[in-house]
Amino acid sequence: MQYVVQAGDTLSSIAQRFNTTVEAIVRANNISNPNLIFVGQVLIIPTGPTPTPPPPPPPPTTVCPRLSLGSRGPAVTRLQVLLKNAGIDPGPADGIFGPKTDAAVRAFQRQRGLPVTGIVDVPTWVALGENCGVTPGPTPPPPPPPEECHCPVLRLGRRGPAVRLLQRLLQERGFYSGAIDGDFGRRTERAVRQFQRQQGLPVTGVVDEATWRALGVSCCPIEPRPPAGMPIDTKVVRGLRLILFTDKRVYQRGESIKITLTKTNTTDDPITLRYPTTQIIEITATNAQGNVVWRWSEGRQFAQAQRVITIFEGGTQVITEFWNQLDNNGRQVPPGTYTITARNLALEVTLSVQIEIR
Repeated sequence: MQYVVQAGDTLSSIAQRFNTTVEAIVRANNISNPNLIFVGQVLIIPTGPTPTPPPPPPPPTTVCPRLSLGSRGPAVTRLQVLLKNAGIDPGPADGIFGPKTDAAVRAFQRQRGLPVTGIVDVPTWVALGENCGVTPGPTPPPPPPPEECHCPVLRLGRRGPAVRLLQRLLQERGFYSGAIDGDFGRRTERAVRQFQRQQGLPVTGVVDEATWRALGVSCCPIEPRPPAGMPIDTKVVRGLRLILFTDKRVYQRGESIKITLTKTNTTDDPITLRYPTTQIIEITATNAQGNVVWRWSEGRQFAQAQRVITIFEGGTQVITEFWNQLDNNGRQVPPGTYTITARNLALEVTLSVQIEIR
């Protein structure tokens, strides 16, 4: 075969490329000086074995390896950093997948609505923000996690749904192996103490707010009391006491209007509310002529994913929003009387109060 010398070629590089030797090329072309070849020179390359192709590059190391209790290495360190960035403490970023990292993974999976396995698989990596290269195009966000409102103090002797939730959470983390029976007995107490010790919490056996939060539960605040003399509307629906109120009755032009809606569980059982999207409330301001001048949802976007909120017995969900007295066209509304209406989208119940702008 023939080869045309290119810029930068040497007999050594040509011989290597075609799996032959410099001596064989010199003999085939009667070259007197092996160090002297020129660009464009046509060389006869002795036939021989087929050139050996370069070895294929090694497969890339996966950026989303499967990790679980006992794993070690840089991928575990990366996992621990991502968990910290997500607001969950896995312990020191030491590359060791120990019990605290396992508890953090389970808490994260629970918050994101993933199977609570403690195993870091591709869906868990993706939820943590890693690009695992497994799906083309943008990855849709996971549905919002269930939210538990209120963290009742639980201790030896307590019974009920909140104890069942506690037992299930402890079981998922490997601290409890008994029945999910809602009975806070000695076995549940021992599991609570072991979990508190592992998390660095005071080992009391009593489930307080800090213990609930370490278990991945979002604790809602206690029911606020409306200021005396303020506009207020109250209804009780399905065991929930709803209260709508503002922080003032009369506002000066340009003052921010604080609107609060509370939902308190007055029963002895948890109440679960399911919303078709991530929007849970609609608020409007209507003028004296009955025209809606402001709608809270105007210009906002909501994910088309079901949202689930559970309010434990005695617990309260508090929703606070503000109206800056601008209509939905960005203009200051004129002085007058306005009706503030809040509608809960799971219960389909509305409450209204009146305010005055001077």
